[in-house]
Amino acid sequence: MQTQVTPPPVEEIAKSLRKIVATGLPIPSSLTDEILLGLRGVVARSINPDDRLGRVKALDELLARLLVHYPDDTLGEPARILFAVAPGFRGSNLTARREAAARAAERDVDHFRKRIEPDIIAGVAWQLHRDSQNYIPRGRAVPPPLESSGDSPTIRAGDVANKEAAEHEELLSRLWAHVYALRAEILRVERLKTWPHDLTEPTTSERVLAEALVARDYEVDAVKVLIATYTQRYGQRITHGDAEFNAEALLRLAGWESGV
Repeated sequence: MQTQVTPPPVEEIAKSLRKIVATGLPIPSSLTDEILLGLRGVVARSINPDDRLGRVKALDELLARLLVHYPDDTLGEPARILFAVAPGFRGSNLTARREAAARAAERDVDHFRKRIEPDIIAGVAWQLHRDSQNYIPRGRAVPPPLESSGDSPTIRAGDVANKEAAEHEELLSRLWAHVYALRAEILRVERLKTWPHDLTEPTTSERVLAEALVARDYEVDAVKVLIATYTQRYGQRITHGDAEFNAEALLRLAGWESGV
């Protein structure tokens, strides 16, 4: 299967997503849509990009994650119902999902189908488009998938073959360490906002949330500094396992949006 050099227009992705809406998640194994399965973000998450079913699995998991974090709080639940991600709707037909999604959006079914459903699908298409901008298609032969799986980094002999290689791998590892640390702090902040009275936390919820916000902002600054250092020395292409990313997109990849 082909991997796209650049993400296709949002309108084309939205057109392909209508097939997914028709059946709902999980995506059927019979899917062969080149637009969706060729997205760079899908290919990068596939343990074996040459395996169509591997891409189907990666697309299914990516869509589920994007829908859980749908950027519009008003349309988030209707979107999850429409795509059969919301509890109780897996396996239900499109008519039932539309009716339930319309109720969740407090609109009649006809208005929902004509006006709101296209907006939801376009929103998910835009999320997929943005996600694929985080990845850079590889222009060289790639090694076979590692037993540890798709994105798991390992230390190879060549990584420390000389001083320059060792310095590069060290900076790369520190950058990814802070990207994951930032993701953890973002998740912690959102958890505390949703469940403020957590018995596992030793102090008051207000203090814990304040500390979490400070830790999150520290990681944001750390990632920004490391991105600037890395791109100055090595350019935009940054590796992680068998995938490549745009270094400037790592904040967004971790889940950080400015103004959050």
